[in-house]
Amino acid sequence: MDYRMPTFPDVPNIEVEIVEVPSTWGPHGAKGFGEGTNVTVAPAVANAVFAASGARVTELPLIPERVFMALKAKKLN
Repeated sequence: MDYRMPTFPDVPNIEVEIVEVPSTWGPHGAKGFGEGTNVTVAPAVANAVFAASGARVTELPLIPERVFMALKAKKLN
């Protein structure tokens, strides 16, 4: 309850560069624009697991078995 949720002023400035590379999958070389925000979730969760346990999981999906194996590997080192 004491953790303050980050708000807009807490976010650093982000510089955006648009690189036009046609897609072979979309019509007329088009591709989705909003999917780029999805790629940050898995690394954030994996880093949270690492911060909490010290075990680095480098493969997705981030399932309990992989976390367990990473914990075992950490214990052996």
